[in-house]
Amino acid sequence: MGFPDVKTAYEPANHFKRSVTATQESSPPKPPEPDPAAMPRWFAEINLGGANEGSYTRLKHHAVVCIRRDPKRLAVTFDNLSSVNNTSADREPWAYKFVRDNGYSHLSVMAGRKDWYRDPQLISYLEKLAADGFFASFDKVIFSGTSMGGFAALAFSSLSPGATVVSFNPQTTLEQALVPWETRFSNGRRRDWSLPYSDCAFEIDKVKKAFVLFDPFYEPDRRHVARLEGDNVIFLKTWCSGHFSPVFLRRAGLLKPIMQHAFDDTLTPEVFYRLFRARRMLPWYRKSLIENLQQRGHRDLATRVTPAFRKLKQG
Repeated sequence: MGFPDVKTAYEPANHFKRSVTATQESSPPKPPEPDPAAMPRWFAEINLGGANEGSYTRLKHHAVVCIRRDPKRLAVTFDNLSSVNNTSADREPWAYKFVRDNGYSHLSVMAGRKDWYRDPQLISYLEKLAADGFFASFDKVIFSGTSMGGFAALAFSSLSPGATVVSFNPQTTLEQALVPWETRFSNGRRRDWSLPYSDCAFEIDKVKKAFVLFDPFYEPDRRHVARLEGDNVIFLKTWCSGHFSPVFLRRAGLLKPIMQHAFDDTLTPEVFYRLFRARRMLPWYRKSLIENLQQRGHRDLATRVTPAFRKLKQG
């Protein structure tokens, strides 16, 4: 009897090898790594591939984003009305880029309705953060927002004694008994104003500084701001900006420098008004100034505005 053919003897092994190879070739490919460019920028920071710890808490009518960067410095921001209807995944916290560029940790409250944050669930959530020592764990806390968000920055600042507030064009309350002259914001006026943190005038006693930016020519905002009192309240007047101080300041190239001074603890009325001189080059300011002068019966002065602006540009 001869020896078995070597090729025939090893065929089963070859079959096994081919089977293994085929199995390996048919295995599903490894899923690709998440692309940070395809995520919202804030989520790219706190997902498992990101650089920072954080959280996203979805409440019924609000969401709270927390990004932990600097363990000693925290910015707390609140949405304004313009963000409420934005349900896209790309929606970012108010002032996200500025806060990120400054390296502050960020707690952002994002609104899903025009409710001036009159919501028991949200209020309980923020109170629990305070009770758990979240705000107290930071050496420096800044609250900020505009209009509805400006109200919230002032109203909830009492949860963090010693905080700084930068509030643009805030309402102080929408409770009709307290501000019967307020006829704007019907959605907000219908909310429950018996809830806590409903009147900014009673929530700012323990803040370090409350910078309140507003246009004194715009009557509704001026009347709200007049309800705020205290040596820690610093009024910064953004003449001729109407109810849109942040937009006005951004177009004048001033929003970022002013916010930077606030974050650096160097904002003072002197610094602000020195910077604010740059408004004179803004067409918005010229047009608004003319309108204000005309409305106050100063038509002769109004006619001098445009020639004065031309001379300023030429000089």
